[in-house]
This record gives sequence, C-alpha cells and structure tokens, in this order.
Amino acid sequence: MDDFNDLALFAHVVQQQGFSAASRHLGIPKSRLSRRVAQLEERLGVRLLQRSSRRLLLTHVGEQFYERCQATVAAGEEAFDVVRQAVARPQGPLRVSAPFTLAQFWLTPLIPDFMRAFPEVRLSLEVSHRRVDPLQENVDVVLRVRRPPFEDSSLVARPLGRTVDVLLASPALLERLGTPASLDDLAAWPMLSLPDTGERHLWRLERGRQVHELGFVPRLVTDDMFALRHVALQGLGVALLPEILCRDALREGRLVRLFPDWACTASEIQAAFATRRGMLPAVRAFIDHLLAHPPGAPQPGAGLS
Repeated sequence: MDDFNDLALFAHVVQQQGFSAASRHLGIPKSRLSRRVAQLEERLGVRLLQRSSRRLLLTHVGEQFYERCQATVAAGEEAFDVVRQAVARPQGPLRVSAPFTLAQFWLTPLIPDFMRAFPEVRLSLEVSHRRVDPLQENVDVVLRVRRPPFEDSSLVARPLGRTVDVLLASPALLERLGTPASLDDLAAWPMLSLPDTGERHLWRLERGRQVHELGFVPRLVTDDMFALRHVALQGLGVALLPEILCRDALREGRLVRLFPDWACTASEIQAAFATRRGMLPAVRAFIDHLLAHPPGAPQPGAGLS
C-alpha cells in the first residue's frame, strides 16, 4: 500500500494553501514536502496540483482526491485520539480473573470503592478456580496465590501480600477429643481438606528447617475454603487454612490454632499481567487500588463469620 503519510502531507499542503505555509506548520523542510507530493503524483500517475509562482491550484482529480484524503486524515486523527484518551485516564474495559476464595474474602469488598473512584472503567470479573494465562486469554489482570519457588514466566507478577496456611480446630472439637500431643496424633482425627490426589492426603508443615509430612484420610474434601472454615467452626474436624481467612474467628476464640510453631510455607498473593510497557491506566489504577488495601487489612464490608 502507498504510504498514508503522503496523504496527510498532501492534505496539509492544500489546507495551508502552499508548500511554504505547510512547511512552517509541520516543521518539515519545504523541499521534502515538495518531493513527497511529487512522488505521490508519480505513484498515482496523475497531476494533483497545478504549481505556479503565485498560487497552488488543485486539478479536477486532485479535488476529488483531496476530499478523500481529508476523510482519511480525520479518521487517523480520531484513531490517535482514542489512544491518547485511553492512556490519559483510567477508562474502558478492564478484565480481571481471581480465584473464588480471594475474590470473596478480599477483592469483592474493594470493588465498590474502585468503581466510584473510576466511573469510566467497565470492570469484568471472572471468578474461577481454573488457572488463567493472560498471554493466552483476553484478561488484563490475573490475581493468584503462589508458593515459592515461583516458576519462570514471561508474565509480570506484582506482589500484593502474603498468606500462610495454619492448622485450625474449634474449641468444641478440642473439648470432645482433647488436646493433641503431637502432629502424628492428628492422623486419627476427623480432617477437612482441599482436594488432593488419591484417597490419602498429605499436608507438608514446617518449623524452621524441620519438615513434617502429615498423612491422613479426610472426612470432608472440597475446593471451597469457606465451606472448610464453616465445618471447622461447627467442631467437625481439623482444617489447614489461610490464617488471614480465619483471623476474626481466631481473635474471637471461635477457632484455635493447633501447634502454632508449625505452618506451611508462606504464599504470595500476586497480580499477574502481560507487561509493564504500555500498561493501560485502568490496569495501573486497579493494581494501585489493591496495593492500598492489602489482603488481611480491614476492608469495607469484609466482616467474616
């Protein structure tokens, strides 16, 4: 295709009624303008301008060509305006993916304030347990929880906070079964677990450099952490859950932490996205909003039962 820049240069020459005025307006040497328009005429095989020492006239074909050039240049300027506006302030669609638990206990209470602060952003939130790759799918930001070591990735991962899984039970369960003397004692207790491979499950706990692998057959298996917490609160089993998810229940004594010296490796809560270069303001504003309200901090409307 012919160089569309030449169409814009030709239109400017006509609008400014001459090469000299167009040169001053565009900051381009007059000789270059004249050469580019001449090359355009040569490619088209027609004369667009009648040049004289006094004035510049359009040929009949040049008039028709100029009308189309004006429309093309105007459309191009509108296209650039769209980009300029998009990078000037947060606006337009913002697609976010988050796992169920993270969305329910942390992200959801933050959405109203974000929507009020940025009324021109149209937020689309996908809540799912599946692994989402923003490079392969039409997603701007993926919220996720990862334990180190983090796998190599072409994604940018912005840390938002940390969480650690701890052993929890209700006072009612401890009153009924007594206080376990060792981690191995728990193997005979009713256990509540996230899905794992096989019938027998395994929890890997750490205390400094010590590692203990606790094997058991769970009484309840579900990928819903809120269900695990609810059943644990009812005194029906021991659960391994994020401390920040159960902080209120622990503080109020409705849950008790077992073997406080032992826990899982801390996990990092991340916002993953494709690249920092050319990041849209809506994406930047969303991540900044999350950073201002880290997981575990008091959130609007985020009381937990």
